[in-house]
Amino acid sequence: MQIPVSLRPFLVPLTGGIIVTLYERIETQKSVSFIGMCKNAGKTTTLNQMIQKLHDHRRPVSLTSIGRDGESNDLVTNTVKPGIYVYRGTLVATAAKLLKFCDVTKEILDTTGIHTPMGEVVIFRALSDGFVQVAGPSLTTQMIEVSRRFEEQQGGMVLIDGALERKSISTRGVSDSTILCTGASYDKDISKVVMDTAYSCKLLTLPKASVQITQEELNCTEEKYIPLSEDGRGIWDAPQRKPQDLWAKKSVSTQEKVPKALYVQGGLTDAMIRPLLVSNADLSGKRMIFRDGSRILLTRDIYEKLYHKGLRFEVMDAIRLLAVTINPFSAYGFHFDADEFYERMSAAVDVPVYNVRKEKEEMA
Repeated sequence: MQIPVSLRPFLVPLTGGIIVTLYERIETQKSVSFIGMCKNAGKTTTLNQMIQKLHDHRRPVSLTSIGRDGESNDLVTNTVKPGIYVYRGTLVATAAKLLKFCDVTKEILDTTGIHTPMGEVVIFRALSDGFVQVAGPSLTTQMIEVSRRFEEQQGGMVLIDGALERKSISTRGVSDSTILCTGASYDKDISKVVMDTAYSCKLLTLPKASVQITQEELNCTEEKYIPLSEDGRGIWDAPQRKPQDLWAKKSVSTQEKVPKALYVQGGLTDAMIRPLLVSNADLSGKRMIFRDGSRILLTRDIYEKLYHKGLRFEVMDAIRLLAVTINPFSAYGFHFDADEFYERMSAAVDVPVYNVRKEKEEMA
Protein backbone atom coordinates (compact mmCIF):
# COMPACT_ATOMS: atom_id res chain seq x y z
CA MET A 1 0.00 0.00 0.00
CA GLN A 2 1.43 3.37 -1.04
CA ILE A 3 1.53 5.83 1.87
CA PRO A 4 1.01 9.50 0.87
CA VAL A 5 3.95 11.80 1.57
CA SER A 6 1.91 13.94 3.99
CA LEU A 7 1.22 10.93 6.21
CA ARG A 8 4.76 9.53 6.27
CA PRO A 9 5.89 11.67 9.24
CA PHE A 10 2.91 10.15 11.06
CA LEU A 11 4.16 6.57 10.79
CA VAL A 12 5.98 4.44 13.33
CA PRO A 13 7.51 0.99 12.85
CA LEU A 14 6.02 -2.05 14.51
CA THR A 15 8.17 -2.64 17.58
CA GLY A 16 8.22 -4.96 20.53
CA GLY A 17 8.17 -3.93 24.16
CA ILE A 18 5.79 -3.70 27.06
CA ILE A 19 2.17 -4.35 26.13
CA VAL A 20 -0.10 -1.58 27.41
CA THR A 21 -3.80 -2.35 27.57
CA LEU A 22 -6.44 0.06 26.35
CA TYR A 23 -7.59 0.58 29.93
CA GLU A 24 -4.06 1.54 30.98
CA ARG A 25 -4.12 4.14 28.21
CA ILE A 26 -7.19 5.87 29.69
CA GLU A 27 -6.87 5.27 33.44
CA THR A 28 -5.06 8.55 34.15
CA GLN A 29 -7.50 10.69 32.16
CA LYS A 30 -10.38 12.70 33.62
CA SER A 31 -12.54 12.36 30.50
CA VAL A 32 -12.44 10.33 27.30
CA SER A 33 -14.51 10.71 24.14
CA PHE A 34 -15.16 7.82 21.76
CA ILE A 35 -15.65 8.72 18.10
CA GLY A 36 -16.27 6.47 15.12
CA MET A 37 -15.23 6.52 11.49
CA CYS A 38 -18.64 5.03 10.71
CA LYS A 39 -21.59 3.27 12.26
CA ASN A 40 -20.82 -0.23 13.58
CA ALA A 41 -17.11 0.53 13.94
CA GLY A 42 -17.01 -1.11 17.37
CA LYS A 43 -17.44 2.09 19.35
CA THR A 44 -20.08 0.75 21.73
CA THR A 45 -18.09 -2.44 22.26
CA THR A 46 -15.02 -0.36 23.13
CA LEU A 47 -17.07 1.83 25.45
CA ASN A 48 -18.55 -1.18 27.25
CA GLN A 49 -15.09 -2.66 27.75
CA MET A 50 -13.84 0.53 29.35
CA ILE A 51 -16.93 0.83 31.57
CA GLN A 52 -16.34 -2.73 32.78
CA LYS A 53 -12.64 -2.14 33.43
CA LEU A 54 -13.33 1.07 35.34
CA HIS A 55 -15.93 -0.79 37.41
CA ASP A 56 -13.47 -3.61 38.10
CA HIS A 57 -10.97 -1.02 39.37
CA ARG A 58 -13.67 0.69 41.49
CA ARG A 59 -13.42 3.93 39.53
CA PRO A 60 -16.51 6.23 39.53
CA VAL A 61 -17.93 6.58 36.01
CA SER A 62 -20.16 9.23 34.43
CA LEU A 63 -21.61 8.66 30.97
CA THR A 64 -23.28 10.76 28.28
CA SER A 65 -23.49 10.98 24.51
CA ILE A 66 -23.79 13.37 21.59
CA GLY A 67 -26.67 11.84 19.70
CA ARG A 68 -28.59 8.74 20.66
CA ASP A 69 -26.79 5.54 21.54
CA GLY A 70 -27.45 2.31 23.37
CA GLU A 71 -30.44 1.18 21.28
CA SER A 72 -30.43 -2.50 20.28
CA ASN A 73 -30.99 -1.73 16.59
CA ASP A 74 -29.08 1.04 14.87
CA LEU A 75 -31.62 3.64 13.73
CA VAL A 76 -29.51 4.60 10.70
CA THR A 77 -28.32 1.25 9.32
CA ASN A 78 -31.09 -0.96 10.83
CA THR A 79 -28.51 -3.44 12.11
CA VAL A 80 -28.25 -5.15 15.50
CA LYS A 81 -25.77 -3.43 17.82
CA PRO A 82 -24.70 -3.93 21.45
CA GLY A 83 -26.37 -1.91 24.17
CA ILE A 84 -24.50 0.19 26.72
CA TYR A 85 -24.16 -1.69 30.01
CA VAL A 86 -23.55 0.27 33.21
CA TYR A 87 -23.06 -0.70 36.82
CA ARG A 88 -24.55 0.47 40.08
CA GLY A 89 -23.27 3.94 40.97
CA THR A 90 -22.75 5.11 37.39
CA LEU A 91 -24.03 8.60 36.58
CA VAL A 92 -25.87 8.93 33.26
CA ALA A 93 -26.97 12.08 31.45
CA THR A 94 -29.71 11.34 28.94
CA ALA A 95 -32.88 12.77 27.45
CA ALA A 96 -36.05 12.45 29.54
CA LYS A 97 -37.96 10.41 26.93
CA LEU A 98 -35.28 7.69 27.07
CA LEU A 99 -35.50 7.13 30.82
CA LYS A 100 -38.15 4.44 30.30
CA PHE A 101 -35.72 2.52 28.07
CA CYS A 102 -32.98 2.46 30.72
CA ASP A 103 -33.13 -0.97 32.33
CA VAL A 104 -31.80 0.14 35.72
CA THR A 105 -33.24 1.48 38.95
CA LYS A 106 -32.73 5.25 38.77
CA GLU A 107 -32.19 8.10 41.22
CA ILE A 108 -32.77 11.44 39.48
CA LEU A 109 -30.05 13.85 40.62
CA ASP A 110 -30.32 16.88 38.37
CA THR A 111 -32.25 18.51 35.54
CA THR A 112 -29.92 20.47 33.28
CA GLY A 113 -32.20 22.85 31.39
CA ILE A 114 -30.63 21.50 28.18
CA HIS A 115 -33.33 20.44 25.73
CA THR A 116 -33.12 17.89 22.91
CA PRO A 117 -35.75 16.50 20.48
CA MET A 118 -36.20 13.69 23.02
CA GLY A 119 -36.70 15.99 25.99
CA GLU A 120 -34.60 17.70 28.61
CA VAL A 121 -31.26 16.15 29.53
CA VAL A 122 -31.45 14.78 33.06
CA ILE A 123 -28.74 13.23 35.21
CA PHE A 124 -29.48 10.08 37.18
CA ARG A 125 -27.53 7.62 39.28
CA ALA A 126 -27.91 3.93 38.44
CA LEU A 127 -28.94 2.04 41.59
CA SER A 128 -28.59 -1.32 39.83
CA ASP A 129 -26.70 -2.84 36.91
CA GLY A 130 -28.29 -2.83 33.46
CA PHE A 131 -28.55 -1.44 29.96
CA VAL A 132 -29.15 2.25 29.22
CA GLN A 133 -29.97 4.37 26.22
CA VAL A 134 -28.17 7.69 26.09
CA ALA A 135 -28.92 10.91 24.22
CA GLY A 136 -27.08 13.88 25.60
CA PRO A 137 -26.45 17.47 24.52
CA SER A 138 -25.86 18.38 20.87
CA LEU A 139 -23.55 21.37 21.44
CA THR A 140 -20.02 21.29 22.81
CA THR A 141 -20.80 24.14 25.23
CA GLN A 142 -23.68 22.07 26.62
CA MET A 143 -21.41 19.02 26.92
CA ILE A 144 -18.96 21.07 28.95
CA GLU A 145 -21.83 22.06 31.28
CA VAL A 146 -22.92 18.44 31.72
CA SER A 147 -19.32 17.43 32.52
CA ARG A 148 -19.19 20.19 35.13
CA ARG A 149 -22.33 18.84 36.78
CA PHE A 150 -20.88 15.33 36.76
CA GLU A 151 -17.85 16.68 38.60
CA GLU A 152 -20.07 18.33 41.21
CA GLN A 153 -21.95 15.08 41.80
CA GLN A 154 -19.12 12.56 42.10
CA GLY A 155 -16.01 13.27 40.04
CA GLY A 156 -14.29 10.25 38.55
CA MET A 157 -14.06 9.42 34.85
CA VAL A 158 -16.37 11.04 32.29
CA LEU A 159 -17.01 8.94 29.17
CA ILE A 160 -18.57 10.64 26.14
CA ASP A 161 -20.05 8.54 23.36
CA GLY A 162 -19.79 10.45 20.10
CA ALA A 163 -22.22 10.40 17.21
CA LEU A 164 -21.33 9.93 13.55
CA GLU A 165 -19.31 12.86 12.16
CA ARG A 166 -19.30 14.71 15.50
CA LYS A 167 -15.54 14.79 16.03
CA SER A 168 -15.82 18.16 17.78
CA ILE A 169 -16.33 16.34 21.10
CA SER A 170 -12.70 15.24 20.90
CA THR A 171 -11.45 18.79 21.51
CA ARG A 172 -9.67 19.42 24.80
CA GLY A 173 -12.39 21.81 25.93
CA VAL A 174 -14.83 18.90 26.00
CA SER A 175 -12.68 15.87 26.80
CA ASP A 176 -9.08 15.33 27.88
CA SER A 177 -8.49 12.58 25.35
CA THR A 178 -10.02 10.62 22.50
CA ILE A 179 -10.24 7.09 21.15
CA LEU A 180 -10.97 6.70 17.43
CA CYS A 181 -12.90 3.58 16.39
CA THR A 182 -12.83 2.18 12.86
CA GLY A 183 -13.76 -1.05 11.17
CA ALA A 184 -14.77 -3.08 8.16
CA SER A 185 -18.22 -1.45 8.08
CA TYR A 186 -16.55 1.71 6.77
CA ASP A 187 -15.72 0.16 3.38
CA LYS A 188 -15.09 -3.23 1.75
CA ASP A 189 -11.64 -2.05 0.65
CA ILE A 190 -9.22 -2.55 3.54
CA SER A 191 -6.73 -0.10 2.00
CA LYS A 192 -9.36 2.64 1.96
CA VAL A 193 -10.28 1.97 5.59
CA VAL A 194 -6.64 2.15 6.67
CA MET A 195 -5.77 5.27 4.67
CA ASP A 196 -8.92 7.20 5.59
CA THR A 197 -8.48 6.31 9.27
CA ALA A 198 -4.84 7.46 9.13
CA TYR A 199 -6.03 10.70 7.55
CA SER A 200 -8.57 11.23 10.35
CA CYS A 201 -5.80 10.61 12.88
CA LYS A 202 -3.68 13.20 11.10
CA LEU A 203 -6.42 15.82 11.37
CA LEU A 204 -7.06 14.98 15.01
CA THR A 205 -3.39 15.41 15.96
CA LEU A 206 -2.34 18.51 14.03
CA PRO A 207 0.34 20.66 15.70
CA LYS A 208 -0.67 23.50 17.98
CA ALA A 209 -0.20 27.05 16.72
CA SER A 210 0.38 30.20 18.75
CA VAL A 211 -2.49 32.56 17.89
CA GLN A 212 -3.20 35.78 19.76
CA ILE A 213 -6.75 36.39 18.47
CA THR A 214 -9.33 36.75 21.24
CA GLN A 215 -12.88 35.43 21.11
CA GLU A 216 -14.13 39.00 21.43
CA GLU A 217 -12.26 39.92 18.24
CA LEU A 218 -13.72 36.94 16.42
CA ASN A 219 -17.23 37.86 17.57
CA CYS A 220 -16.80 41.29 15.99
CA THR A 221 -16.04 40.04 12.48
CA GLU A 222 -17.80 37.88 9.92
CA GLU A 223 -14.63 37.37 7.90
CA LYS A 224 -13.95 33.74 7.02
CA TYR A 225 -10.19 34.21 6.67
CA ILE A 226 -8.14 36.41 9.00
CA PRO A 227 -4.51 37.13 8.02
CA LEU A 228 -2.06 36.75 10.90
CA SER A 229 1.14 38.60 11.73
CA GLU A 230 4.35 36.78 12.65
CA ASP A 231 3.38 36.90 16.36
CA GLY A 232 -0.05 35.40 15.67
CA ARG A 233 -2.17 38.56 15.90
CA GLY A 234 -4.94 39.38 13.47
CA ILE A 235 -4.21 41.83 10.64
CA TRP A 236 -7.60 43.49 10.52
CA ASP A 237 -6.83 46.07 7.84
CA ALA A 238 -5.62 43.61 5.18
CA PRO A 239 -7.24 44.62 1.85
CA GLN A 240 -7.38 41.03 0.58
CA ARG A 241 -8.65 38.19 2.71
CA LYS A 242 -9.45 35.31 0.36
CA PRO A 243 -6.43 32.97 0.37
CA GLN A 244 -6.28 32.70 -3.43
CA ASP A 245 -6.01 36.50 -3.65
CA LEU A 246 -3.78 37.03 -0.64
CA TRP A 247 -1.29 34.34 -1.69
CA ALA A 248 -1.30 34.93 -5.45
CA LYS A 249 2.25 35.05 -6.76
CA LYS A 250 3.77 38.50 -6.39
CA SER A 251 7.08 40.08 -7.21
CA VAL A 252 10.07 39.41 -4.99
CA SER A 253 9.97 42.98 -3.67
CA THR A 254 6.47 42.56 -2.22
CA GLN A 255 6.61 38.88 -1.24
CA GLU A 256 7.86 39.61 2.29
CA LYS A 257 4.74 41.68 3.02
CA VAL A 258 2.40 38.78 2.36
CA PRO A 259 1.14 37.14 5.62
CA LYS A 260 2.21 33.53 5.79
CA ALA A 261 -0.67 32.39 8.00
CA LEU A 262 -4.46 32.64 7.94
CA TYR A 263 -6.89 31.88 10.73
CA VAL A 264 -9.98 30.14 9.33
CA GLN A 265 -13.27 30.63 11.14
CA GLY A 266 -15.56 27.62 11.21
CA GLY A 267 -15.19 24.69 8.86
CA LEU A 268 -13.34 24.35 5.57
CA THR A 269 -14.74 22.22 2.74
CA ASP A 270 -13.44 21.15 -0.67
CA ALA A 271 -15.66 23.72 -2.38
CA MET A 272 -14.27 26.52 -0.22
CA ILE A 273 -10.62 25.64 -0.84
CA ARG A 274 -10.83 24.70 -4.54
CA PRO A 275 -10.28 28.30 -5.83
CA LEU A 276 -7.00 28.34 -3.90
CA LEU A 277 -6.00 24.94 -5.23
CA VAL A 278 -6.48 25.91 -8.88
CA SER A 279 -4.97 29.40 -8.51
CA ASN A 280 -1.35 30.33 -9.11
CA ALA A 281 -0.92 31.04 -5.40
CA ASP A 282 2.47 30.23 -3.88
CA LEU A 283 1.68 27.98 -0.89
CA SER A 284 5.25 27.16 0.08
CA GLY A 285 5.62 27.90 3.80
CA LYS A 286 1.98 29.02 4.14
CA ARG A 287 -0.24 27.93 7.02
CA MET A 288 -3.94 27.70 7.75
CA ILE A 289 -4.91 27.67 11.41
CA PHE A 290 -8.20 26.39 12.84
CA ARG A 291 -9.82 26.17 16.24
CA ASP A 292 -9.34 22.39 16.12
CA GLY A 293 -8.94 19.56 13.62
CA SER A 294 -12.67 18.80 13.53
CA ARG A 295 -13.15 22.00 11.48
CA ILE A 296 -11.14 20.61 8.53
CA LEU A 297 -13.73 18.92 6.32
CA LEU A 298 -11.50 18.36 3.30
CA THR A 299 -11.36 15.04 1.53
CA ARG A 300 -8.05 13.23 1.72
CA ASP A 301 -7.36 13.82 -1.98
CA ILE A 302 -7.75 17.61 -1.68
CA TYR A 303 -5.66 17.68 1.50
CA GLU A 304 -2.88 15.76 -0.28
CA LYS A 305 -2.83 18.20 -3.20
CA LEU A 306 -2.59 21.20 -0.87
CA TYR A 307 0.18 19.51 1.11
CA HIS A 308 2.20 18.90 -2.04
CA LYS A 309 1.83 22.60 -2.91
CA GLY A 310 3.36 23.49 0.46
CA LEU A 311 0.34 24.39 2.60
CA ARG A 312 0.38 23.25 6.23
CA PHE A 313 -2.44 23.06 8.76
CA GLU A 314 -2.29 23.87 12.48
CA VAL A 315 -4.82 24.23 15.31
CA MET A 316 -5.38 26.34 18.40
CA ASP A 317 -6.78 23.47 20.48
CA ALA A 318 -4.68 20.31 20.21
CA ILE A 319 -6.36 16.93 20.67
CA ARG A 320 -4.86 14.00 22.57
CA LEU A 321 -5.56 10.84 20.58
CA LEU A 322 -4.92 7.86 22.85
CA ALA A 323 -5.55 4.95 20.51
CA VAL A 324 -7.32 3.54 17.48
CA THR A 325 -9.58 0.53 17.89
CA ILE A 326 -10.40 -1.72 14.96
CA ASN A 327 -13.34 -4.00 14.31
CA PRO A 328 -12.56 -6.48 11.51
CA PHE A 329 -16.23 -7.56 11.27
CA SER A 330 -18.72 -5.61 9.19
CA ALA A 331 -22.40 -5.25 10.02
CA TYR A 332 -23.07 -5.88 6.34
CA GLY A 333 -21.96 -9.51 6.17
CA PHE A 334 -18.23 -9.47 5.36
CA HIS A 335 -15.02 -9.12 7.35
CA PHE A 336 -11.28 -8.48 7.09
CA ASP A 337 -8.51 -10.80 8.16
CA ALA A 338 -7.99 -9.62 11.73
CA ASP A 339 -4.19 -9.96 11.77
CA GLU A 340 -3.74 -8.19 8.43
CA PHE A 341 -6.08 -5.37 9.47
CA TYR A 342 -4.20 -4.90 12.74
CA GLU A 343 -0.76 -4.91 11.13
CA ARG A 344 -1.71 -2.49 8.36
CA MET A 345 -3.42 -0.08 10.73
CA SER A 346 -0.52 -0.23 13.19
CA ALA A 347 1.86 0.70 10.38
CA ALA A 348 -0.29 3.65 9.30
CA VAL A 349 -0.96 5.49 12.57
CA ASP A 350 1.27 6.84 15.31
CA VAL A 351 -0.85 5.62 18.22
CA PRO A 352 -1.49 2.15 19.67
CA VAL A 353 -4.03 -0.02 17.82
CA TYR A 354 -6.41 -2.42 19.56
CA ASN A 355 -8.65 -5.11 18.07
CA VAL A 356 -11.87 -4.66 20.05
CA ARG A 357 -13.12 -8.14 19.19
CA LYS A 358 -9.92 -9.74 20.49
CA GLU A 359 -9.97 -7.59 23.62
CA LYS A 360 -13.59 -8.63 24.23
CA GLU A 361 -12.73 -12.33 23.90
CA GLU A 362 -9.84 -11.98 26.34
CA MET A 363 -12.09 -10.25 28.86
CA ALA A 364 -14.76 -12.96 28.62
